[in-house]
Amino acid sequence: MKVLLDTNIIMDALQERQPFDVEAKEILNRAQSGKIEAMLTANSVTDIFYLYSRARDVKSARSVLEFLLNQFGVVDVTHSDCINALKLQNDDFEDALLSICAERVKVDCVITRDEGFLKSESPVRTVSPAQFLSELD
Repeated sequence: MKVLLDTNIIMDALQERQPFDVEAKEILNRAQSGKIEAMLTANSVTDIFYLYSRARDVKSARSVLEFLLNQFGVVDVTHSDCINALKLQNDDFEDALLSICAERVKVDCVITRDEGFLKSESPVRTVSPAQFLSELD
């Protein structure tokens, strides 16, 4: 199964945001073990670096990104993706962009903890971490 991870899933695991970190870490473990193919968008990579460097430091953020880039595929964000994201009926441009990128690379679903994203228009199915893990078992 091929999935696209929203930034909040990665940050929940990295920053051990309780109680969300348990499910986030399980998803990352499944990706590391090859049970799922997990991907991030290029803009999520920059967001993760920024957020993690603010919470810790730049050296730690570089180390975390090196780890993530060795574990997960990165989906580029194109000009066309940006144009198509604007066409979605979604007030959150970042969520719309993630949806469009997910559709282009043909993932099975986007995993997010963002309630608004879970309820918004998306050409690809969006699922919560709990829903995703329950469907795998």
